[in-house]
Amino acid sequence: MVIEGVLIGIGAGLLAGIMGVGGGIVIIPGLVLLGDVGQHTAQGVSLAVIVVTGVAGSVVNYRQRFIKLRTVVGVAPVALLFALLGGILATALEPERLARAFGLFQIGVGVWLVWGRGNKG
Repeated sequence: MVIEGVLIGIGAGLLAGIMGVGGGIVIIPGLVLLGDVGQHTAQGVSLAVIVVTGVAGSVVNYRQRFIKLRTVVGVAPVALLFALLGGILATALEPERLARAFGLFQIGVGVWLVWGRGNKG
């Protein structure tokens, strides 16, 4: 799985840097489809990798003054709490339901970004 891992890493890293996504939209499907990894494991690996890509992307965006620390301080503690809750809930779901929910979420966000208010610039 070395070649697949490199390809998934390239895609996730580029998208993290260019679009500000954590990489989960590439890592999770990549691991499930190319790496023959289960949904729960793919999500766990993705979250661990996002720590690294998030730090790298944050450094670049901080240098460009695109990060509002006041907003980070307001959002981060709540996100941390609900990430813990979400992780607990995810482990309770069957892999098929979790994969379906992940896919539907991606479709919904994509539709919103293309045709909704996600294009504010």
